[in-house]
Amino acid sequence: MRSLCAVLCLLLLTAGAGSAQNDSVLERAGMSRARGQKAAKVTVLEISDFQCPFCGAFARDVYPRIDSAYVKTGKVQWVFVNLPLPNHANAWGAAEAALCTGGSGGDFWAVHDRLFGAQAEWSGLADPAPHFRRYAQQAGATLAAYDACVAGDRTATLVLRDVLYASNARISGTPAFVIDSDQPIVGVKDFEEWKRLLDAALAK
Repeated sequence: MRSLCAVLCLLLLTAGAGSAQNDSVLERAGMSRARGQKAAKVTVLEISDFQCPFCGAFARDVYPRIDSAYVKTGKVQWVFVNLPLPNHANAWGAAEAALCTGGSGGDFWAVHDRLFGAQAEWSGLADPAPHFRRYAQQAGATLAAYDACVAGDRTATLVLRDVLYASNARISGTPAFVIDSDQPIVGVKDFEEWKRLLDAALAK
């Protein structure tokens, strides 16, 4: 597996030259899904699918305790990596909506929480886009910029890069997690198991 620095540079920053406007959107979107201090001793990559029910359970029931104990205290940086699975028809659109929110001046993590918290509201819809737009607006996105981002698929590059990272890491299911470039951890663990894993990583 690639070094952690290489992975973070690949996932968070823009790739190649494009228009200045699109590069700016991509950079803001990429950085928006990193939570916690850059100088944190441990970095966790969460490979997830917004339509995955197990990912939703983790986001609702486990991650808030990790965030409070490890991310907000500066011990861990947490980075969300998209892996929209083929059997989840709305997962790609949800990933782009969250990233476009971050790229349009809004709060990626507020949309993250809303998407997982309201999975039953949008996951079965033929067209969930109006719901995504409302979530983005409520999260502070500039709607004109958000609409342009979604219409132009401006964050598709980031989603594709995420998918390629997961493929290279031989991750095919969600949720999965990589702690400091160690072997992937697959499946939902309870907070006590996460405490053991993160404390061990911090002790290295």
